Amino acid sequence: MGRERPMSVRKFVLGLLDAAVKIAFVIVVILLISRYSSLAYNYGYHIFNQVPVSSGTGRTVTVTISEGDSASTIADKLASVGLITDKNLFKLQEKLSDYHGMEAPGTYELSTAMTPEEMLQIMAAGSVKTTESGAQAGEDGSDSETDSSEDAEPEVQEETNGG
Repeated sequence: MGRERPMSVRKFVLGLLDAAVKIAFVIVVILLISRYSSLAYNYGYHIFNQVPVSSGTGRTVTVTISEGDSASTIADKLASVGLITDKNLFKLQEKLSDYHGMEAPGTYELSTAMTPEEMLQIMAAGSVKTTESGAQAGEDGSDSETDSSEDAEPEVQEETNGG
């Protein structure tokens, strides 16, 4: 009978240790879920509620996009000059925007007061090739003359930001 007591104490201690490990595991899982759900919410919120880096007129920066630059490369360039704060968020915004994959090579004047969507719109506007005479070139490279100057679009539209 004296031998049963140490066995039941040992069983009791192992039971407590098992319960403590399970409780600790559940707490860690809850903390991870809380952290990553908050992160996911913030990304989702900022994808569709875009805000510029600065308010007012902002700071104008010249950015050059090269032929074949991916959204990741463009995000790196924009972040390095302070036009965006989160490269991964920009890549998601680009992927979900109407301008996905439409960024054209060229040099652009962008402002810290622009949203990522506005920057993408300007970089996509450069994808419409215009000849020196003002006529838009067709997909096959041939010129299509336009009768009215209203039909011709500027290569890059500059936006003025009120402040």
